[in-house]
Amino acid sequence: MCRSELCQHRLDQFARMHPKQILGLTCLRTHVVFEVCCTVIVAFLLLMFADAAYATTITLSPGANIQSAVNAYPGGTAFILLPGVYRMQAVVPKSGDSFTGQAGADLNGSRVVTNWVQSGAYWTSTGNPELNQAWGPPSTTCNDPTTGCAYPQDLYLNNVPLVHKLHLPITSGQWYFDYANDVVYMADNPNGQTVELSVAQMAFSGYADNVTVQNLTVEKYAASIWYAAIVPRGSNWTIQYNEVRLNHSGGIKPVENNDNYEKILSNNVHDNGEQGIAVRGGIDTLIEYNTISNNNFANTYDGFEEGGGKIGKTINTQVLNNTYINNNGVGLWGDSGATGVIFSGNTVKGSRLDGIRYEISHYGTISNNTLMNNAQYRGTGACTPGGQREIILAQSDHSTVSNNTITSHCAGIVMTSGPRNQAVDDVVEDNITTYSGPAVLKSHIGGEDSSIPPTLYDPANHNYFDYNIYHFSSPTSLTLGNWMWDGTPVKLLTWLGWRAAGEDIHGAAD
Repeated sequence: MCRSELCQHRLDQFARMHPKQILGLTCLRTHVVFEVCCTVIVAFLLLMFADAAYATTITLSPGANIQSAVNAYPGGTAFILLPGVYRMQAVVPKSGDSFTGQAGADLNGSRVVTNWVQSGAYWTSTGNPELNQAWGPPSTTCNDPTTGCAYPQDLYLNNVPLVHKLHLPITSGQWYFDYANDVVYMADNPNGQTVELSVAQMAFSGYADNVTVQNLTVEKYAASIWYAAIVPRGSNWTIQYNEVRLNHSGGIKPVENNDNYEKILSNNVHDNGEQGIAVRGGIDTLIEYNTISNNNFANTYDGFEEGGGKIGKTINTQVLNNTYINNNGVGLWGDSGATGVIFSGNTVKGSRLDGIRYEISHYGTISNNTLMNNAQYRGTGACTPGGQREIILAQSDHSTVSNNTITSHCAGIVMTSGPRNQAVDDVVEDNITTYSGPAVLKSHIGGEDSSIPPTLYDPANHNYFDYNIYHFSSPTSLTLGNWMWDGTPVKLLTWLGWRAAGEDIHGAAD
């Protein structure tokens, strides 16, 4: 076989292995031109597709030790998980590994508890693995200091997490772990029920790059506060099409400054103990098309890190086209020096605290989001006390809130300035807000400055509202102090007073 024929043969092999990629790559059969062209293309394809051509695919069944399989094969292995429950697995991938679940593949961080003995009013179990290191004191970690939200373990009765109490007595729906004597207590009769105790702390974590986790259920992990069941620590992870639920702390959370270019796509992240999807560090993370709902069942401390998820200490993270529903805390939260973050196209509704919060951060864009009935208690319609908002720029700078649609009977849009960071070049414009509540809003619209002297209202700092539209259930709202601007303490203004202060000059209200 001459060189030209050998080269063409190799091209034909690549064409069969990679038909989509090779399509359109041809060489002219003209002497030297053909030889050079084919040689270059074959060398390029060998480099480009070497890993794909020789990647190993390993199929695992329930009962297999996933980490042992990872250790046995080189990085870049594709692991297929057959349907079934994989209990108490903790996986540290190698770079290039992928983990794909077939329908029904479930990574479950708990063990089934069966050795129950009735003891008076309670049922008890001994010999269970203890994770008794609390993240911090309950008074600064939990909204209810009588609960054990600071401890990583949960007890589940028929897939429902019980409330972890720190002391006896307990009642139905509660449990207690006597760590000193290694005794688990519950008030409900476990006979004929499924009772599980979370044991493994993380499903996936490790300093690896280019890892894929997809099509899995990841549940009931004893993730400690500030962590999660899935914790990338390298770059270019893709986490997609998973259901992540019932984990003690977060569902998914990159936590390192080298967690760059992560892609968190189309996951259903719900009913986790602290928050849904969070980011702490790294650049260019993409969070898109996820549903994040009903998080913070452990009722961790307000303002701590709870609800839909906090995006902190990160650069150029994009949170796009996600749905945040009924999270027990802030819906979507940027914080701790986040820079260049974009929150766009998201639906945020039913958050108990702020709908969207961008705090002590920079160059943020909050645009084209839909917010509905945040800052209220779920299921009651009662406004949450404490001045919660639909959207707040909290001591942030060079940020824009634009083209958002808000429906609320509790709150609106607010910008603040203060000792942690001065508001500069903050703009709120082209938003439409419809209020269905009473004539006097629970949380006023506008700006509030806690620094002395106040700087928010200084025209030189270019902070302003304009082109916004407000619809009220009562025209009386226009004549009441529903806006705030200018001074410490802040002045409450009518619509006319608000515009006289230079705000919403091109806006409208009815």
